[in-house]
Amino acid sequence: MSTVMVTGANRGIGYEHVAQYAQKKWKVIACARQPEKAIELLQLQDKYGANFIIEELEVTNHNQVDGLSQKHSNTAIDIFINNAGTGGPEGMPGAMDYQKIDNMNYQIWRDILEVNLLAPFKVATSFHKQISISDKKTLIMMSSDLGSVSQNTFGGLYSYRASKSGLNIVAKGMSNEWKDIIVVALAPSTEAGPHISKLKSTLSGSSKRSNADERCPSVGAIVVRGKPPVIVTVSVPARPVRSVAVIVAVASEPQFVAFAG
Repeated sequence: MSTVMVTGANRGIGYEHVAQYAQKKWKVIACARQPEKAIELLQLQDKYGANFIIEELEVTNHNQVDGLSQKHSNTAIDIFINNAGTGGPEGMPGAMDYQKIDNMNYQIWRDILEVNLLAPFKVATSFHKQISISDKKTLIMMSSDLGSVSQNTFGGLYSYRASKSGLNIVAKGMSNEWKDIIVVALAPSTEAGPHISKLKSTLSGSSKRSNADERCPSVGAIVVRGKPPVIVTVSVPARPVRSVAVIVAVASEPQFVAFAG
């Protein structure tokens, strides 16, 4: 049985991943800051039993990260999804107000960097061994197209953009140093099941939910480092687990994979 571990698993993209991996009969380790309040995770645990593990994890607490790594020191983690992240204390569009060029909250910026950049680095380095002893050997760093330099055509959201750009650099560096695993910087789709559809509806003002089996439009090229280099344009499936499967299939050897841009 393959194993996936996901941080920030109690809502949004993280929840959608653990729900769908569990449905596909993977062993799931779902991490949340307050497991006792993660009602929907607890419901999944009731449904899937011992194959669905919920762990308490505040990713900015390095002692807690080390403790959890030690607890699972002999667990082979096929896919580790470094998903936990933040845009600050408010969602969109409120988050735009404290990340402007003429109105910057520097403490919020520091907090965003702590969660979105420092914490993924710490978590990845703490669980590298567990990923490397698995079959699929895949580390996914959950990035964003807002971290793209070329796609930044309107400014704003400086704190969040900087954190995700930094994460892409971290992922690239890890891919150069860690030859024993696959490192992925993934920009997710928002067309992925009820939790993600709810998020999209909130942002767009629409109450319509998307079909979780739909394919979203092509979102760009996947660049695979190799000899010769390979560039593949894909239509990323709506379901996160399928998008991961596409990437793993392309990256047959430990390489860096990222959305172009």
